Amino acid sequence: MTDDLKHDRQSCSKLRNVRILYLPPATVAAAHFIGPDPEHVTLDQIAAFARAHDLARIKPDLRLYGFNHPNPVDDTGAHGYEFWLTIPDDLAVPAPLTKKRFEGGLYAAHAIQMDDFHEWEWLSAWVEQNGEYVYRGNGSPENMFDSLEEHLNVFTHLQTPGALRPAQLDLLVPVRHRSQS
Repeated sequence: MTDDLKHDRQSCSKLRNVRILYLPPATVAAAHFIGPDPEHVTLDQIAAFARAHDLARIKPDLRLYGFNHPNPVDDTGAHGYEFWLTIPDDLAVPAPLTKKRFEGGLYAAHAIQMDDFHEWEWLSAWVEQNGEYVYRGNGSPENMFDSLEEHLNVFTHLQTPGALRPAQLDLLVPVRHRSQS
């Protein structure tokens, strides 16, 4: 057995809490920024929007997703980030935010503590090796291969300006059942 294969199996075996989630389709307000500190810039935009529209009250089931857009391409780590906040379908979204439709679907989910992003590799290995589900994303590194980070404890995020320290994130990789063609 090659060392790479042993490493992949060891990483995959570290994951004991992979869940398969169905994320429902949703209308989202999207904030996107490429430049220094894109996570904070976009979160501040989304949080200000959420507070201005009292979304915690009018949409108590709101969810907050994010992803690198574009992904870092070199050692500098330069990248962009995009946040999606679920909103009521009829809510107007002012610039610089945009209104989008998230199609939802099945996702392999793995909970991490903030900054444990090395576990993306473990979840990817799990998707490749699990036998029941296969990856269904677009295969493009431009938008993290259609993978998402769900920022849990969303109300804390949105009510505390500048806060980007959730206790947990769900790493989400789009999957489909292997038997589906």
